[in-house]
Amino acid sequence: MRWASLLLTVVLSALVLGCSRPPAALPERVHVQGEITYDGQKVENGIISFLPLEGTGVSGGGPIKNGSYYIDPDVRLTPGTYRVEIRWAKPTGELKSEVGYGQSPIIYAEAIPEKYNKASTLKAEVQAGDNVIDFHLDK
Repeated sequence: MRWASLLLTVVLSALVLGCSRPPAALPERVHVQGEITYDGQKVENGIISFLPLEGTGVSGGGPIKNGSYYIDPDVRLTPGTYRVEIRWAKPTGELKSEVGYGQSPIIYAEAIPEKYNKASTLKAEVQAGDNVIDFHLDK
């Protein structure tokens, strides 16, 4: 009886292990970088976002500094087609009359038209590996 129990345990273990599937491979991560200008001027400080189209991929983005952006593979973007949003909060030259602790007195406004962010028509095809995708936006 003891041997039968042991044999049954071994057979069931072999069946369970033999029928299990290997883990699915993770999608390849990509690196994306490029230059961004608006009306011929470098976008000094802003944010770029990649939003997947066609229900695939993962949203991701990064900062824009001195007209360039870099999205590290750790952001987990994958190859695919993306809608791109670009934002640039630019100082207006005005100051707030009242400022709370830790707040900046500088008033900022979006310097890029909605057609490049909130209602963006920009698209990018991200390939496996390294990508250089520039955006030269017209006024």
